[in-house]
Amino acid sequence: MKMFLPVQCSVRLTTWALAAACAGAAAPALAQQAEPIRHVVRNGDTLYDLANAYLEDPLQWKALAQANGNPHPRQLKLGSTIVVPDALLRKKPGGARVVHVSGTVRYKVRGGAEGALEPGMRLIDGDTVITDSGGFATLEMTDGSIVRVTGDSELRLERLRYSLVKKRSETTVSLDKGRVESRVTAQQPTGSRFRVDTPLMAAGVRGTEFGVTLRNDGAATSDVLQGEVELTARQSGSSARVAAGTGGAVAAGMQAPALAPLLPVPDLSGVRSLQERPIIDLAFAPQSGAVSYRAFIWPAGDPERIVGNVVASQPRVRFAGLDDGDYVVRISAIDAQGIEGRHATWPIKLKARPEPPVTLAPVDGGTVQQQDVTLEWTEGENAIGYRVQLARDEAFADLLLDDTLQAQTGRTVTGLASGTYYWRVASVARGKDGSPDMGPYGDPRRFIVRLPAGNNVALEQDGDRLTLAWDGEPGQRYWVQVSGDPNFATIAAEQRTSERQWAVEGLPAGEYFLRIQATDSDGFVREFTRPQRFRINNFIRTGAGPLRSGDGQEVRPQ
Repeated sequence: MKMFLPVQCSVRLTTWALAAACAGAAAPALAQQAEPIRHVVRNGDTLYDLANAYLEDPLQWKALAQANGNPHPRQLKLGSTIVVPDALLRKKPGGARVVHVSGTVRYKVRGGAEGALEPGMRLIDGDTVITDSGGFATLEMTDGSIVRVTGDSELRLERLRYSLVKKRSETTVSLDKGRVESRVTAQQPTGSRFRVDTPLMAAGVRGTEFGVTLRNDGAATSDVLQGEVELTARQSGSSARVAAGTGGAVAAGMQAPALAPLLPVPDLSGVRSLQERPIIDLAFAPQSGAVSYRAFIWPAGDPERIVGNVVASQPRVRFAGLDDGDYVVRISAIDAQGIEGRHATWPIKLKARPEPPVTLAPVDGGTVQQQDVTLEWTEGENAIGYRVQLARDEAFADLLLDDTLQAQTGRTVTGLASGTYYWRVASVARGKDGSPDMGPYGDPRRFIVRLPAGNNVALEQDGDRLTLAWDGEPGQRYWVQVSGDPNFATIAAEQRTSERQWAVEGLPAGEYFLRIQATDSDGFVREFTRPQRFRINNFIRTGAGPLRSGDGQEVRPQ
């Protein structure tokens, strides 16, 4: 069982964190106050001038005076220092720009009005981003920091400010549900703050990459990929420094965050990079300690444009509704505490169009009792032709047929021997450049050819004794019938045997027809062979048997 280590310390925030506390408890200070501006008085400076240069409201010069011992506003001492508190500095709303949206994502303003979130929108203080289970939104703050809101989440933008004087930012967001991932711009000016709040934890960072998750049971977790973060439990104010590669959790009643190493990257070496079906289906090796997995997918070269995000309880994830192209998938394991581990990435190429047609005949696993077989399939959408393959093996290494047809939905193959065969079809459509574009093959289909046994029959007549012999396969049983009628309305003689020969006696001279039906070792009953015509001739019998000439031939009446 994974051990958590409670940590209580106060450190500078360098990544993001989680905060846990009782409902209604006040949030403790997460970082020291930003350094104020210290202005050295020059000749001609007045408090009115300084207020106009530095303050959000120049009429606040009295507050500036109060902060500096109430000097005379027009008689400042040359060379003295006037301290301009950070709270009075001139700022502008920072806002957030919507970079990307996928799935269903809504925004809600402070007054309650809602609408669909779209790329290019600007969000301000009090706005809330709401994603459904398949939704995703990427936001960019004024300082260049990136915030990702994953599926089934709610993120409220509490305070987005940017100092015009010091060129520093102040960002506070509240996670009310789900998960948010942040990549905070490094090397921000002193005093810049970035904080993620949850009902139980708060995290403030400078220049780092981290995630915060609010579980359904109210517990909060954090995972740090770069930099470090200070987690502060709201109830007690106790803090823990979380370094890269480490996660933290705070549940109700905990006095301090509990830390644990992140789960390692999943093994994706078994994932098929080439995906040839519209639904991307990725199975990978299960990871020890994981109870679920989170996966993202984005177009290659554009990591902020997430086009799919899912959470799965098993090591298998699926994405639907994507166009053909090159993608990157990111997968991470989640432990029993809800802390997400390190992630692995894997290239994916989707080539699923034009989609293959539906095969019709022979049915998969069916049996054909003839040498000539017609392969049939449906007409594919926008198809200008098809490519069909027939092979003796499922890997299609031993090909019997590899043919490209123009606008035909069938192909007859002749002269097949008994055995198992595999076939598949791909559609050919007109590509964007006008050239033929072949899509992936459909799933291989299998059929079995079982030709009637006994087509090669040898007949030998010795007097009134007729011996029949025929070809067959190991384990077969046979039903042999002889009739004077090609329709076998009446049976002159018949025999059921496991041997490949039969001797029949007593048939009068005349014309007869023979047919044989085989039953395979697996119980499959083959069709009767086509009737084969033969003749029994007259002969002269003595007490010692048929009369024979000097050369041994039977003597027959003229």
